[in-house]
Amino acid sequence: MACKVISFINMKGGVGKTTLTKELGYHLSHVLDNKVLLIDVDPQMNLTQSLFQAFGYAPSQDIAQRVQMEELSDQEEGSRTKRSITVSSVSIASIFSGTITSPATPENSILKLDDNLSIVPGQLGIDFSLRNLNSTTLENGIYEFIKKHHLREQFDFIFIDCPPTYSSYTTAALKASDAYLIPAKPEAYSILGIDMLLKVVDSVQIENGPYFEPERLKNIGIILTDMRGNSSVGEKSLTEDLRKSKLIVNSNVYFFNTQFAHNEYIKTQIDYLIDRSNADKTSKPNLANLAQEFLGRIDDLWNNN
Repeated sequence: MACKVISFINMKGGVGKTTLTKELGYHLSHVLDNKVLLIDVDPQMNLTQSLFQAFGYAPSQDIAQRVQMEELSDQEEGSRTKRSITVSSVSIASIFSGTITSPATPENSILKLDDNLSIVPGQLGIDFSLRNLNSTTLENGIYEFIKKHHLREQFDFIFIDCPPTYSSYTTAALKASDAYLIPAKPEAYSILGIDMLLKVVDSVQIENGPYFEPERLKNIGIILTDMRGNSSVGEKSLTEDLRKSKLIVNSNVYFFNTQFAHNEYIKTQIDYLIDRSNADKTSKPNLANLAQEFLGRIDDLWNNN
């Protein structure tokens, strides 16, 4: 199967977008043995902070790479342990601000976390540092970087974690993508965020026509996140209302049957990864089922149409 570049996006924040990007990306790479590249386009860089913590990295804007020893407290074991922290200056800023004399390269833009998982890290304050950058240059950055360095030949999946706002970063992500996936919660205003997103996607494609030829962006569907097994009557009602809403039905948006389950550790442990933990017995099978439905959806969109 050819590489798929997929934006994880919603115009409403707090819907589990970053968590879903991280957990699906890690599962596909470590459990299902795919080569996965994650790109953190969200200026909040939560994806970067989480994976840096999990893999022993710390971001830096002026030091390319150095190792320092940090004494950390292992709260579960009640002991003291040593952990090597690698400080890296690799970030997405190189892709957006690269020039002819100082071009973006895989070496200054991509951090290989292990054999199967890599990340283009985000950078705090990127809005300020790129404030004078031509918008067209910024919006073409990811597309050109993927193309120039033949990343589609190196990875099976490229996931882009997008900001929850309509900006040049959103456009940059969508222009580089083959498809987009919508994480959402069963909340009263979810439909508004999805409605706005569908309009944004249409607008970006109309304004940047050549980038979406011969195929327009595919909508992979909606995944409900942070779902509890004992959902309240109100939550179940909102879920059904969302599923049957005119917007979803008329737009022919696929609704995932598997919902991403609530997990307390995700909110309290920044370096938490479901497939690296034994703390939650329901999350692993839930994630595995979700990944299989995701792959089935990919197969349906590209191979059965």
